[in-house]
Amino acid sequence: MGKSKLPALVATAVAVPVAVFAGIAVFDLIAPSADDSRFDEDLSPVSVAVPQLSGDDAVVCLALTATAPESAAGLPARPVEGGEHASEFVLAYGDPAVVVTCGVESVEVAPTAPIYLMNGVCWYTEEDGDGTEWVTVDRRVPVGVTVPAEHEQPADVLNGLSPTIADKVPATGEAPANCS
Repeated sequence: MGKSKLPALVATAVAVPVAVFAGIAVFDLIAPSADDSRFDEDLSPVSVAVPQLSGDDAVVCLALTATAPESAAGLPARPVEGGEHASEFVLAYGDPAVVVTCGVESVEVAPTAPIYLMNGVCWYTEEDGDGTEWVTVDRRVPVGVTVPAEHEQPADVLNGLSPTIADKVPATGEAPANCS
């Protein structure tokens, strides 16, 4: 009946500091470090050119931008600015910004030009020194995506956006024959 409490006190004195140390170590492992590149990402508003749209095209583009994903290929959405209707017709993701514009000029595609089918949408692409320009070729209202060269996998962005485009922007009956 007169058992000593010394073993319990020793166990507590050892266990509490060990638990605190383990908690700090786990926190350091899972917490982002101060030099994490995500903290360097500029997510301020992107200045964009806004297409002049009216009528049905404007409604289609609004439906697209209103239901666009919050991220594309892991790139977070950014606000856009550039005048009236900027946020209704244009989206931006990541840093440097991938810019998605609903209502761009349609492109003429040669019958032998490569067309890329991604998640139900056919895309034509042209590269320049600054990145890659992609334009839908099977949608009633063409959608353009400008992907800066710093993004190594532009197809990832298009694959992320294509389901929403396929759902909200009606297809034309005049898609190129090589869109399959």
